Amino acid sequence: MTLVNLRVLLIAMVAAGLVAQETPRPNRLAWFEGFPEPLPEGASEVALEATSQMLRPDLERSADGRTFARLDGEEWQLTGDWAVKAGSSRFNVRVRVASRSGGIADQAIWNWHTMFNMPQGGREDAPKNRLVYHLERDGRVIGDLTRPGVSLMDLDVAWVRPFGTADAGGRVGASVQLPTGKQSDFSGSGDTDGLVGAAAWKRHGRFKVFGQVERVMLGLPRNSPLREVMDRTSFNRAWGSVAWLGQGPGLLDGLGLEVSLAYTGSPYHTGLERLDRAGWQQHWTLRHTRLPRWRFGVSEEAGTFTAPDITAYLVYRFDGK
Repeated sequence: MTLVNLRVLLIAMVAAGLVAQETPRPNRLAWFEGFPEPLPEGASEVALEATSQMLRPDLERSADGRTFARLDGEEWQLTGDWAVKAGSSRFNVRVRVASRSGGIADQAIWNWHTMFNMPQGGREDAPKNRLVYHLERDGRVIGDLTRPGVSLMDLDVAWVRPFGTADAGGRVGASVQLPTGKQSDFSGSGDTDGLVGAAAWKRHGRFKVFGQVERVMLGLPRNSPLREVMDRTSFNRAWGSVAWLGQGPGLLDGLGLEVSLAYTGSPYHTGLERLDRAGWQQHWTLRHTRLPRWRFGVSEEAGTFTAPDITAYLVYRFDGK
């Protein structure tokens, strides 16, 4: 496929409805965070993310009794991207360090749901501020984490080829995720993984639409415990969003907002619907023309409750674009 044909295809995908502004935020649910990170832009930045996660206690065991899963905890993750130009391409290295614990957010989330008369989603049946990441199949433990600590997650090295302009363009690329984390505590997959992806964007006045699609490939060893709970080693992801661009130095006219919807396929086959089915997430990101290096945002599940987590994030970009 020529570059011209690929560009036409990407713009067609946007027209078909894949509509975001920059590299999307990923799904930080424990079952997925050991998989490859989204294809980056190739911009040096650092991000701090805080995630609260919980799987309903009444949904922890599959109907056939073969699978047991418990997910309850809080995570603070520091993500660093280092990007270098190489001709018309860019190389990006992403390092992630995560601190996992029982956290302190459970009561705040409880109060929020109470204030707006929303159901607690099983929180009334789970101890507050508990750390348990546990998954087992037929009595075999796939992964387990119950002691607070700091983990080095898998390392991502990506190649990106952008084209077009900031107002209308795209990028293609691929990445390899190296096993610097551990499969046993969900900080990695246990082997080298990869992905290929493409993105496109276009500006319409103060609006900007963006779409990104990816194919993720897991390099699981033959003896990997994850093979006990997966029926495939590859799956798809996609993001679509629209952004309102801030213009001018004023408090309101300089404010920008990006809203994106993310789809994450699942390679799991456990009998637990919330692990096995594809998940949808919503992401809301704020920026301002007076703070061009900063992004602020929050993400949460979008209707399916496949990803029962809420994440707040703060991003600082070194080039200010």
